[in-house]
Amino acid sequence: MISIAVTDDNELLRRNIVERLKDDFQTVFEAGSAKAMLRFLKVNDTKQHPEVILMDIEMDEMNGIEATSHIKEINPGIKVIMLTVFEDDDKVLSAIKAGADGYLVKDERKERIIECIHDVINGGSYMSPSVAIKTMRYLQKNYIPKEAMAGNPLTNREQEILQLVIDGNTYSDIAAKLFISMSTVKSHIYHIYEKLHVNNKIEAAKKATSNRWL
Repeated sequence: MISIAVTDDNELLRRNIVERLKDDFQTVFEAGSAKAMLRFLKVNDTKQHPEVILMDIEMDEMNGIEATSHIKEINPGIKVIMLTVFEDDDKVLSAIKAGADGYLVKDERKERIIECIHDVINGGSYMSPSVAIKTMRYLQKNYIPKEAMAGNPLTNREQEILQLVIDGNTYSDIAAKLFISMSTVKSHIYHIYEKLHVNNKIEAAKKATSNRWL
């Protein structure tokens, strides 16, 4: 039987999920916070780790996206399925970047949850249909034709960081959002300015946007 763990700060919802899945999967751990789940993984041997973690995306102290990134560092073999009541485009993409293997709305039917767990265990990925549709529309809306990207000297990561800088984020904000160190952020900024032959973010923003590199 596939082993699972559930992390949700709403005890009623967490217990409901466990109860609904008890005949199909073995629940080895329940946690009311992401930090509690991480502690469990750190103090136990990987043999005791769940194969799949159902992770609430919105929690106090540490959200599910940040927790997913840490879980993948502790044990890359664990599959993480995000649970949410919001079909938020940015959160879906951030969760995918953090390593999430699936994305479900919390009121999903039991059959779909079971299907999702089996899919990720078998190497696939799964999204609730409503989430998949919104994500597809978001990507279609924000798609930039290849010809518009021609000659772009910036890597995808550099584009992402420059956009965050332009949006007013501090280096520490960027480090936290992208799960990287401050020194890595500074290194990327240095290379961005060097590639664009500019000295500050205003010049970088002007050059990158006028050339449609962002």
